[in-house]
Amino acid sequence: MAKASLRIQGVYELGHVLDVLDADLHGFSRGDIERVESYWTFGDLHESAAGFILALRDGRRAYVDFLHWHAFEQNEDFRIETEFLPGDQRYPVLSSPELPPAEWSSDTGHLGKLLANVPSAQNSTG
Repeated sequence: MAKASLRIQGVYELGHVLDVLDADLHGFSRGDIERVESYWTFGDLHESAAGFILALRDGRRAYVDFLHWHAFEQNEDFRIETEFLPGDQRYPVLSSPELPPAEWSSDTGHLGKLLANVPSAQNSTG
C-alpha cells in the first residue's frame, strides 16, 4: 500500500498572497479567484518564492509572483507582483533569472482547498 504524500508546497506562499491581494492595487482580490491553474515554488534558509497562475471568475488569467525574505532577528519582508496573461499565453515571462521556477506544477488540489477555506475579502471586484 502506497503512503499518501502530504501536499504543502505553495500553501504558505499562497496564504500570504491571499492576505494582501487588493483589488485597487492588483486589479483583483481573493474573492475574484476561481482556481489555481499551476504554480512553482522555491525555498531555502534565506528566502522563499513562488508563482501562481490564477483563473479569475470573470475569465481573465493572472500571474502572481511572490518573494519572501526570511530575516534573522530582523523584520521579515515580502512582496507580490501581479500581471494579467493573454488567453493564448500559458506561462508568464519571468523577470528574475536568479529565481527561475524549478518546474511548473498543475497538481493544485491542495491549493484549491486553501482557497475554499479562506474567507473572501471585502474588496473583491466581483
